Amino acid sequence: MEVLADYEDELKASLDKDADDALLCMLADDGEVAMMVIDWDGSIYRNENALKKLQAMWRQSFDTNVQTLVPILSDHISQKNLGVAGIKWLPASSD
Repeated sequence: MEVLADYEDELKASLDKDADDALLCMLADDGEVAMMVIDWDGSIYRNENALKKLQAMWRQSFDTNVQTLVPILSDHISQKNLGVAGIKWLPASSD
């Protein structure tokens, strides 16, 4: 969904201002869902690549973090807003 591209500059500015490590953005429109992760360095990951990025960021806590964030993002999306959450990198464990 190209609609997310319209928000990229604004979201990058928000990421810098809030000093988050990344932003998770979700949007649903006409039954389609799009997801985007903007990394601290400005890199943008969309849909499947965004999911892979989140899985790498949250290796030990992916399920817990998703269960926490999805209801919040769903509230935003159900009100026809862009769902956005600032997120933090978790240190890699020394497996």
